[in-house]
Amino acid sequence: MPKADDVCIGAIVGKNPGSAKPSSFCQDLQAIRLDGDKLLPTVRNIVAKAHEQAQLSLPERGYIQVLNLFYLCNPDLGAAIASIEENPDARICESETRQFPWVWYVWGGKSRKLSNLKGRFSGLKTGNHFYFDSQLKQIVKKPASCYAFAKHTQGLRHDDVVPYIVQLIKNG
Repeated sequence: MPKADDVCIGAIVGKNPGSAKPSSFCQDLQAIRLDGDKLLPTVRNIVAKAHEQAQLSLPERGYIQVLNLFYLCNPDLGAAIASIEENPDARICESETRQFPWVWYVWGGKSRKLSNLKGRFSGLKTGNHFYFDSQLKQIVKKPASCYAFAKHTQGLRHDDVVPYIVQLIKNG
């Protein structure tokens, strides 16, 4: 179970929580149930591989902060978008105000319905924004714009991002 003084290794910004759910409905940090969600294990594996290649141990009790365009647990993205359109004033996560060692954007392709939710993330507190641009097939070292294709981890080759995360870890 996470604790309030655990170490944030970095952050990712995705679309929505999908099928992952909190283990309880308290407001504190807590373990999650993946329920088939593949994003989180993939990110964990990529970050672990980067630490291994950097010849550094993962920090004890370290975690990756997950931020989302919206915070609605629904594995059906179309249904989730429909729900958020009905409630455009949905709350955002207070974690978005924290300082992060790095922020990796993984929200996928362009979406007319989601673009208006992306702008707030360019102001996240970090000196290391990045994403893998699917069209350029390379790491872009800045916040993803509202129209950028910030490659999701699904189908992403680990070798496309691990070397860059190794650099971030070493320069940390």
